[in-house]
Amino acid sequence: MFKRYFTLLILVHLFSSCSEFEPTTIVPPIAIETDSVDLWIEESKNPKSTQLQKTIILNKAYQYALSTTSDSLKSKYFSTLSVNLYSKGDSTLFRKVNKRSISLNQKRNDSLSIGNRYWDLALFFDRYSVKDSAYYSYFEAQKIFENTKELQLSGRMYFEMAKIQSDVKDYVGSETTIMRAIEIFKSLNDYLYLYNSYNVLGISLGGLGEVEKSQAYYNEALYYLKLSDFNKIREARIINNIGVVFRNNKQYKKAIENFKTVLKTDSLIIKDPSLYALALSNLASSKLYDKDTLGVGKLLLEAIKIKSTENKTSSLAGSYFNYAEYKAFAHDTLAAITNAKIAEELSLKSDNNERLLEVWPFLATLEKKNAPTYFQKYIQLDDSLQKEERKIQNKFARIRFETDEFIAENIELESEKEVLSKQKQIWIGIAAGFFLLGLSIYIIINQRAKNQKLRFDQQQQANNQEIFNLMLMQKQKVDEVKRLEQKRISEELHDGVLGKMLGARMVLTGLNKRATEEAIQEKSKALGSLQEIEHEIRSISHELSHSAYQKINNFTDSIESLLSGGNKNENIKTIFNFNEDESWDSLEGDIKINVYRIIQETFQNAIKHANCTIFEITFYRTEDIFNVIMNDNGRGFNINKGKKGIGIRNITSRTNKLNGTFHLDSIEGTGTTISLQIPVNKNLINSTDNNTQFKNVL
Repeated sequence: MFKRYFTLLILVHLFSSCSEFEPTTIVPPIAIETDSVDLWIEESKNPKSTQLQKTIILNKAYQYALSTTSDSLKSKYFSTLSVNLYSKGDSTLFRKVNKRSISLNQKRNDSLSIGNRYWDLALFFDRYSVKDSAYYSYFEAQKIFENTKELQLSGRMYFEMAKIQSDVKDYVGSETTIMRAIEIFKSLNDYLYLYNSYNVLGISLGGLGEVEKSQAYYNEALYYLKLSDFNKIREARIINNIGVVFRNNKQYKKAIENFKTVLKTDSLIIKDPSLYALALSNLASSKLYDKDTLGVGKLLLEAIKIKSTENKTSSLAGSYFNYAEYKAFAHDTLAAITNAKIAEELSLKSDNNERLLEVWPFLATLEKKNAPTYFQKYIQLDDSLQKEERKIQNKFARIRFETDEFIAENIELESEKEVLSKQKQIWIGIAAGFFLLGLSIYIIINQRAKNQKLRFDQQQQANNQEIFNLMLMQKQKVDEVKRLEQKRISEELHDGVLGKMLGARMVLTGLNKRATEEAIQEKSKALGSLQEIEHEIRSISHELSHSAYQKINNFTDSIESLLSGGNKNENIKTIFNFNEDESWDSLEGDIKINVYRIIQETFQNAIKHANCTIFEITFYRTEDIFNVIMNDNGRGFNINKGKKGIGIRNITSRTNKLNGTFHLDSIEGTGTTISLQIPVNKNLINSTDNNTQFKNVL
C-alpha cells in the first residue's frame, strides 16, 4: 500500500515547498534630502516605536506634504512617502499617497517618477498576495521604463512579472517573460540578475516537467553567480533547487548528494537557518523515498525545531508531512495520522494549498472510514485552484494583449466610483441632516426637562423657606409664652408669696414682745398664713412641674445629655439606640420624667458599682408598649442574694406608678440588664416606617 502511495506522492510533489527564489528586496530609487518629511520617515523606522506611533508620525508627514504649495516639492514629498509607505502596514494611507503621487507626476510629465510609483504599487499588492493587481502594476511600470530607455529597470519589472506567473503556475508565460528579462540583463552584463533570472527559469521548467532543461538553467544560474559578487548562500540555494529536480526525477542518490552539499555550507545554520532547515527536510524526504530511513526521523525533528523557531509556518507544514510519511513507512499509523493532521492544520493556517493537496490523499490512505471526506476535499480544492489559476493566467493574457480595453474598463470603473462617491456624499448629507434634527430635538427636550427641574427646585426651596419661617414663628411664640409664664410666676411670687411672707414676718416680730393670750392668737394666725404660703408655693411648683413634663421637647436629647454629662469616667462607652422616626416627645410627661429618673439611677449605679466599660440603652415600641432596655458589661451580681437596695426599690416604685413591669437580669461576671415595659396610648407615638431603624448615639 505504501509503495503505491509513495509512487503517487512523488508524481504530485511540487517545487513550491522545496525550491527557493533568490530573496530580492527591490526598492524604487528616489533622491533623499534632509527636510521635515524625510525626518518623519526616518523617525517612523525606529524599531522601538509602536505601530500606532509610526502611523501618527507618517500622517504628520502626509499632512505636511499636503499643505505644501510648491508643486515640485509636493511631488517630491509624495514620491518619498510612496516609496517608504508600501511596507508600513497602513494600506489606506499608502493608497492615498500613491494615487496622489502618480497624479502629481503626471501633471509634471515626470515619466520616471510615474514608473517608480507604479513599482511602489506593485510591491504593495505583491506584499498582500494580490497577484493580478501586482502583475498589472509591474506591467505599467515596465512600459514606462522601456519608453524612457531605463533598460535595467525594465528588465527588473520583467523579472518580477515572471516570478508572479511562476507563483500561479503559469510556467509557459513565466518562461516567455523571464527570457525577455534575460535578453536585457545580458545586454547590460548584469550578472546578479542573470543569476536570479536563470534560477526562476529553472523553477519554471521544473514545474513543466522538463527536468534536463531545468537542471541546465540552474547550472547557468551558478555560472553567472560566479561571475557576480559570489556568495556561498546563493550557491547553496541553487544546489538545493537542483537537488529538488533530482528528487522529483527519482534520482534520489544525486538528490541526497546535493542536499548534503548544501548542509556543509560554511555557517549556513547561522547565516540562513531557513535554508538549512529546508535542506534538512529535503535530505530526509529523499532518503525516505530511497527507502533509507537511517537518521530520517532525527533530520526531520531538527528541521521542525528550526522552522518553529523561525516561525516558517508554511515550510513547517512540509516537515510535519514528511515526518508523517516517515511514521507511515515505519508502520506507526497513529503517529502518522497525528503528524499529518498537524501538517493539515499548519497548511490551512498558512494557506498552503499545495501541501493540502498532498496531505488529504495521504490521510485518506490511513483513515479508511474518512477517505471519502478527504478525497472530496481534495477534489474541491484542486478544482478551485485550477479555476483560480486559469482565471489569473487569462487575466495576465488580457493585460498583455488587451491593455487599452483594460485601461478603458478602469476609467469606467473610476467613473462609477465617482458616481457612487457622489451618491454616498448625498446620503451622508441626508443622514447628517436627520442626525442634526434628532440632536436638536434631543437638546430641546433635555433643556425643557432641565428648566422644569430648575423650577421644581426653586419651588421646593421657596417651600422650605416658608416652612423655616413658620418654624421660626412657632419658636418665637413658644418663647413668648415661656416669657409670659415666667413673668406671671415672678409676679405671683413677688406680689403674693413675698408680700404675705413679709406681713407674717412683721406680725411675728411684733408678737415676740408680747406674751398675752391675744398675742398667742395672733401668732397662730401668722402660722396659718405661713401654711397658706407653703400651700401656694407647692401649688406653683406643681403647676411648673406639670407644664415642664406634660410636653417635654427633645426627650431623647435629654437622655443623650444625661449619658454624656453624667459620664465623668471616660473609660465607659455609652450607646443610645432609638428609632428617629418615632415621636418620643409625644409621650406623657409622667412617663418621660420617671423613665428619665430610672435611667439616671441605673446609670449612676453602673458607674459606682458595676465597674463596666460599656453602658447601653435601647428604646423601641411594640404596639402600645414602650420598651426600655438598659444593660452594662460590668461585674454583675447574684440577684438571689442580699436585700434589694434603695435604687432597685425606687425603680420598682416608679415602674408601678406607670402601670408598667420591670425585669432585672444579672449574672456575676457578665453584666446587668434591666428591662422596662410601660403601656402607652398607641396614638401618642407615630412611626413613619414600620421597619424600625435605630440611631446609635455613642
